[in-house]
Amino acid sequence: MDNQILALSERVGRLERANRTMKLFFAVAVLAVAAMTSTPRLLAKTVKKMAALDAGVISTQQINLVNGSGQTVAVLGTSGNSAGLVFVDNAGKWLLALGATQGTTNSNAGLVLFDGNDVLPGNGVPRAALGISSQGAAMLALNGAGKPALIAGVSADSSGSGSFALDANGNARAGFGNAGNGSGIFINDANNVTRYVAGVAPDGSQAGSVTFDATGKPQLALGGNGDGSQNGMVSLDGNGQDRLDAGFSAAAGSGGAVVKDQNGNVIWYAPEPAGQ
Repeated sequence: MDNQILALSERVGRLERANRTMKLFFAVAVLAVAAMTSTPRLLAKTVKKMAALDAGVISTQQINLVNGSGQTVAVLGTSGNSAGLVFVDNAGKWLLALGATQGTTNSNAGLVLFDGNDVLPGNGVPRAALGISSQGAAMLALNGAGKPALIAGVSADSSGSGSFALDANGNARAGFGNAGNGSGIFINDANNVTRYVAGVAPDGSQAGSVTFDATGKPQLALGGNGDGSQNGMVSLDGNGQDRLDAGFSAAAGSGGAVVKDQNGNVIWYAPEPAGQ
């Protein structure tokens, strides 16, 4: 039983490390999209000039696309080391922007869609984005305030991928991901405290989950080997003392449970004799 408890404790540590890895990947993906969305901002100065230009004007840095009535519907232009294509509605409000920035350490390319137009009411802020940079590729959905609400992406070297849901404060509330150390999910509360994680080893040899209290301390850990040779659970109090341990081991040919007091002293146990 002690070996089972030790093994479960090690799983808890691995799951916590996996959760930190997913959060790190989330930060990298956000940076990738943030870099990508800089391109349409650089084009803003060019687009503002289109009202002063005659329909059909073609210059070395800008092409205005017009409809049959001579109304501008899209602008292709450059700004510094960036180039892009912006589509606008009948009122000149941005619909979407395609752009790329090259020749810098932050080279990137992407697509951004906006609200506040004929398609979607709003304040003219980005609502969806797709982009690539030296850090990877990512897709992003934003709320009405222009803050990320859902993100999915993959790292540049393809070593990790994941998807995350965020609240209005920018905190990740739930997510799942895959990396070299396995696949897993996590759920956080409104205070940005991790309340639940679950994961599977890359080779399927182990799987487990951990529930945390409101302070982020482990409450309940469940885990087992992929071949069914061992499984168990540990229930802990607010001080981190395991109070209930239960498990099964095929090698020992038995299973059992142990109850402890707040000092770790065994007060009840229920062994299962081998062969019964």
